[in-house]
Amino acid sequence: MSMIRLFGALAAIVAALTALPVDAMSFSLVMNGEQRAILASGEIVEGDAARLARALMRGTPSYHGTQQVLLSSPGGEVVEALRMAEVMKKVGVTTVVPGQAMCASACASVLFVAGRYRTVEQGGQLMIHSCFDARNGRKIDQCDAYLAARAQQQGISGRAMMAFQEIAPGPHYGVLFSAEDAACFGLTRSFGQAAPGDNAPCIQQALHGRKAKSKKR
Repeated sequence: MSMIRLFGALAAIVAALTALPVDAMSFSLVMNGEQRAILASGEIVEGDAARLARALMRGTPSYHGTQQVLLSSPGGEVVEALRMAEVMKKVGVTTVVPGQAMCASACASVLFVAGRYRTVEQGGQLMIHSCFDARNGRKIDQCDAYLAARAQQQGISGRAMMAFQEIAPGPHYGVLFSAEDAACFGLTRSFGQAAPGDNAPCIQQALHGRKAKSKKR
């Protein structure tokens, strides 16, 4: 049995995507504790990488040297999201999905993943689905493989990311993660924590289940 089928029995929910409010991304300076953080909200559109770079100049680093980027976005242009991820990597950021916010599509699989450390606050949600051609809705396998490889570089299981994308071929479905789900699958990472990779609890559960089943055959 493949990891894709095994993941279907775990906590993450494959949900139908409903139309989310769409506005161009805005970058606001907010206080998060004693740190000046950047709230990035709205759809990812061309030019956002440059706007994010300017916004990060106004933020303040935490005690471990990263700036905070709070994410609330339905996703948008993958290529621009990748440019934003390069800005985030250069500066060094902690990505946060605030409570009651959702980070979906390219926001989840590109921007959130780009954080050196990553947090989903209680009540926040991530939603991951495959890359797709906006003209016809067809899944783009090469894009999925590229994003899975980038996730692997950030300490997230690349094959898990591929499985999530296979489970939910966009644009009509997504795999929905609560704060607990995101931690269980190793999508989040705290300062001082080793990169979870395939050692994340829910992935280990899937792998052990597969091994146990194979022994019975």
